[in-house]
Amino acid sequence: MPRPATTSADALLDALVDVVVDRGLDAVSVRTVATAAGVSIGAVQYHFATKDELLLAAYRRTIDQFTARALTLADHAPTPGAYIRALLAELLPLDDARDAELRVALAFTARSPHSPRLAGLYTAGYQALVSAVAHALDQAVRSGDAAADVDPHRDAITAVAVTDGLAWHALCAPDALTRDDTLTALHAHLDRLLPNRGDSNTTDGH
Repeated sequence: MPRPATTSADALLDALVDVVVDRGLDAVSVRTVATAAGVSIGAVQYHFATKDELLLAAYRRTIDQFTARALTLADHAPTPGAYIRALLAELLPLDDARDAELRVALAFTARSPHSPRLAGLYTAGYQALVSAVAHALDQAVRSGDAAADVDPHRDAITAVAVTDGLAWHALCAPDALTRDDTLTALHAHLDRLLPNRGDSNTTDGH
């Protein structure tokens, strides 16, 4: 259903997300976003002259939104281990909002190998995520909350890869891998790295 008519850039990006979630990234165009937003093509082009500009802005906003949540989690997590669990849970489709966000993010990720500008955003976001997890793992090692054989950089790469795989399968095969299954599997992996923790296995970042 088209959104109420508006010309704000954020509302247009919201409309783009609706198109991606409902019909996939291939359906995105200036025209389909205009229709979803309930505005004219010219209103979209006032903010985004081309489809590529729309896609780049939407991907950048998705990364920025995740980064903002990550910073909030860092301020409130009681331990480095709790921060890692909450941070990576944000990358799982544990509710409708994160499900929609991940559908958009994964659609852009799949397009990145063919778009240098999208690839640049993806690379920067990936490196920042691995760095954040590695830093928290290093803190956990220093505090004695991590397993003795933890290598912060290596295990950060692995933890992010495990999370990405769980998210992908949960989106593509939700009947085979439920939301609860993804969180249980993530915690099972992290339990090997962070055996000394006080947070519950049901922690989901909220």
